[in-house]
Amino acid sequence: MLEFALFPISEVRFGSPTRLVGQTLQVDVDELRALLQADDRFARVDIDLAVPGTRTRIVHVLDVIEPRVKVAGGQDYFPGLAGPLYAAGSGRTNVLSGLTVVAAADLHDAIEGVLDMAGWGAEVSKFSRTLNLVLAPTPAEGVDHVGFTRAILEAKVKAAVYLAKASLGHTPAEVVTREWLRPEPGNSLPKIAFINYLHCRGFGRDQLFYGVPFSVPFPTLVGPTEALDGALVFNGHTIPAKNVTYNFENNAGIIDLLERQGKDLWLAGTILANHNSVFAHKERTALLAARMAKDLLGADGAIIVKDGGGQAEVDIMLCCERCEEMGLSTVLLTSEEGGTGGSFPLVHSSPRANAIVSTGTMCEPVTLDLPMERILGGDRLKNGQDPLGSIDLEFDLICGTQDNQGGVRLGTAVY
Repeated sequence: MLEFALFPISEVRFGSPTRLVGQTLQVDVDELRALLQADDRFARVDIDLAVPGTRTRIVHVLDVIEPRVKVAGGQDYFPGLAGPLYAAGSGRTNVLSGLTVVAAADLHDAIEGVLDMAGWGAEVSKFSRTLNLVLAPTPAEGVDHVGFTRAILEAKVKAAVYLAKASLGHTPAEVVTREWLRPEPGNSLPKIAFINYLHCRGFGRDQLFYGVPFSVPFPTLVGPTEALDGALVFNGHTIPAKNVTYNFENNAGIIDLLERQGKDLWLAGTILANHNSVFAHKERTALLAARMAKDLLGADGAIIVKDGGGQAEVDIMLCCERCEEMGLSTVLLTSEEGGTGGSFPLVHSSPRANAIVSTGTMCEPVTLDLPMERILGGDRLKNGQDPLGSIDLEFDLICGTQDNQGGVRLGTAVY
């Protein structure tokens, strides 16, 4: 059984020491900066706060993390990365809800990511409603790209755990239990498998599983609560189209399935699969994932989610075909990438894909015209635009609008 002890954060103040008082988190910025700058790959790490409703824009966003820490055993969370390796998915985890750590840096191979705290851009982003502690590191002289990128990865999880530790010894506002239940004997409710594809394309373009890239040739069975409890961390720079760490911590699809167990369905299990780059490997992964769902989990249906777009559509279509061939009723969660007006990208299609849920548009051009007063993370956008003024960009570059696991704020109305 997994328990999430929730500590809502409504205010962040900078001061010493770092401590939690009610819903106010006081952060010793000097102590946190010293902790992060102990890494000699950084020349410095700027730390600032973005507050909802203020004219603040964060640019060069790389990842968003919800601060968490394990209560028992002295474990830091994010096993195999921020702390020692242990089995995620059970025990008690303290969560600072309403607060995130945002890593931002101008990496040459990163796609731009923008997060506005006010204006139209804020209305469509789920992260405009959270208090966001922004880490903006600068590399030390002579540090190569991979070294700097690795340092950012370690710093963001270290900062998230540092903040969450302020909750230790305090009484949570609420404790939410997440437990994976096995179907009761003779129960006829449908059993649903959750198939989660992950993007892995080399260092800096990976989803990490227990601290290492999930670049495996075959699908893997994991516990549903395991996937929610720090085992998955984003180490890529092609967001916002990819799933940031926050999305894994709050996987809307898995949470919904867990909450509906025994009511109208059973969660048969969770399968992780890799977005392979070779078509033959995609076919193999799709076949094995469907076989796992049907033969090992005994599923009646499947929900398939992806990471990113383009070639990822091939994976979920192939997997849908194999699931349907095996008698599984299958639903796909995918974003629209048709540009102005929106449409589903038919990189690969199947007549069996007859239940598709839109998780929002990606490529539609938009303008964010509210002038800003503060810019965090950099001075210019990657395309040279001044971030203080009106900027033009594609919709998916607004961080917090995309979540292929279903945790989006936008909906679709058909007239």
